Amino acid sequence: MRGNADSIAEALRRRVAAGEWTGGKRLPTERELAEQYGVARNTVRRAFDLLEADGLLARHVGRGTYLREEPTQGIAEIVRRMEGTSPADMMEVRLLLEPAAAGFAATNASASDLAAIGAAHESAVATQDMPTFEYWDAEFHHRIFSCTRNDLLREFHEVLRVLRDQPKWFEMKARSFAEARRLHYCREHAEILAALNARHPEQAAAAMRAHLLTVQQNLLGRPD
Repeated sequence: MRGNADSIAEALRRRVAAGEWTGGKRLPTERELAEQYGVARNTVRRAFDLLEADGLLARHVGRGTYLREEPTQGIAEIVRRMEGTSPADMMEVRLLLEPAAAGFAATNASASDLAAIGAAHESAVATQDMPTFEYWDAEFHHRIFSCTRNDLLREFHEVLRVLRDQPKWFEMKARSFAEARRLHYCREHAEILAALNARHPEQAAAAMRAHLLTVQQNLLGRPD
């Protein structure tokens, strides 16, 4: 058999799936596999790189290449599975992350950061239609995460933003939208913004949690 690193990696995946090698077992050497497949050793090495990136293999200097006991999932696969996240699960995670983000923002945001959050809030106040309000509502929360000075927290929020763009999330928001609720959300945003501008982390976190509990109640019909 001849082929590139991708085809060799796929062939090895099939052999693993067929049970030829079990978790923790040492795989044949690069030289042995190169002879089996009629390719150069560096082609097998690149195939190993692909499988290692997928969490299927572990390489140990001086010991060889082993199939992982419990293969880990790559980040892309994890995010793909998260696309089916329910709104209820989403709200629980938001309640964990967003109060902390508001607290960090109260401490770490620059004056220009706070002005940008304020501008998103004013835009949300000024609009009345649901799609435009939803945009500025999401932007208000995004700008808070953007000034936490915590890269990992910001990236977690980027995943949440992708999930919030799913049709079922938008449809649920549309069903629960009402002018009275929009105005209430804007008042709660104002309280969050006031705590941020006052540089009060605890108040900012508490205001954010109170706001998310309101959202949870309106979307799901139950408090935390």
